[in-house]
Amino acid sequence: MKKQILLCAMALLLVAESVVGQVVEKKTYTYAHRGERAMYLDIYSTNQSVEPCLLYIFGGAFLAGQRAEEEVVEVYEYFAQRGWKVVAIDYRLGLLPLLEEPEVERGLLDFRAMLINAIDIATEDLVEATAYLVSNAETLGIDPAKIVTLGSSAGAITALQAEWSICNSKPVASLLPADFNYAGVVAMAGAICAKGRKLEWQQAPCPMLLFHGDADRNVPYDKQSLFGVSLFGSEVIAESLRELESPYWFYDAENMDHNLSWRPMYFLRPEIEMFAQRMVFGGERLLIHQRVNDTSLPEAEDNYGLGDYIEANFAPDKPHGVEAATY
Repeated sequence: MKKQILLCAMALLLVAESVVGQVVEKKTYTYAHRGERAMYLDIYSTNQSVEPCLLYIFGGAFLAGQRAEEEVVEVYEYFAQRGWKVVAIDYRLGLLPLLEEPEVERGLLDFRAMLINAIDIATEDLVEATAYLVSNAETLGIDPAKIVTLGSSAGAITALQAEWSICNSKPVASLLPADFNYAGVVAMAGAICAKGRKLEWQQAPCPMLLFHGDADRNVPYDKQSLFGVSLFGSEVIAESLRELESPYWFYDAENMDHNLSWRPMYFLRPEIEMFAQRMVFGGERLLIHQRVNDTSLPEAEDNYGLGDYIEANFAPDKPHGVEAATY
C-alpha cells in the first residue's frame, strides 16, 4: 500500500509541474445576506473553463478565523494552479458571545446550546454558499457534480455536518437541489454533532478523507457526549463508513495533536490530490485506514474528557466564561 501511495504521489507531482506558474485570479461574490451583513465567497481560478470546485471552510473554534487569511491564500493558489476552482467562504461564528461577553459565567447546558447553534448556523451558511455555486455553476465555471469540501477544525465539523445533514434529510438540506450531494469531503480534525449513542446514516455519504490525531485535545478523536448530544470524531466516523462499505480514507496519526487541523494543506497535499483523483473522480471504492506513527513525536495523552476539550478551546483560565467542569 505504501509503495502504491508513493507512485501515485510522484505521478501527481509530475502532472502538477506542467501547470505551476499560471496566474491565479480572485473574484468575490455575495452569496447571502444575514440581516445587514453580506456573506461573501472568493473564487480563485486560473481560467474560465468548467472545473471541479474545492470549497474551503476555515477553522477557529466557531469564534475566530476568516476566509482570506494570508497564510491560507497560498493553499488556494496551489490548488487553483492544479485545475480547481477554489472557493473560500464566510460563515457566522456562533461562539463569538464567549469573546464579546467574557464576564458572563455560563454553565454546561448554556454552552451545549451555544455549540449546537454555532454548528447549525455554520452548516446553514455552507449549504447556502453551495446552493449559490450550484445555481450559478455555468456562469462561475464550476462543475456542480464535482464540489469537494475541505474543512479545518471547526470548518471540518461544518463540512462533515453538511454531508451528514444531506444524507439524513435534515431541514437544512432542503436549500439544495433534491439530487445534490458533495463529490467528496476532506475533513482535517473534524467531527459530527448528533443525538444518540451511535452515528447513523440514512444513506451512504460521499467519499471522505479524514485526518485526525489520537492526541487531539481540541476536537474529539473518538466521541464526547453532553446531555444526550455527541460529537462523533474521525475514529467513530471511519468505523461507521466501514460498516456501510462507503469509500473513505482515514489518516489516523498516533501521538498527533490538533496540528492535523492544518498540516495536510501544506505537508500532505499528495494524499489530498490522490484522494480526489482515485476515490472522488476515479470512482474507486476504497476503505483505507492508514495508521501513521511519527517516531520523532513524544508520547502524548490520548484519553481526554469533556472538560479537557472545553478548556482547550474556550476556557484556558476561563477567559471566555465557560464553566469547564470535568465529566
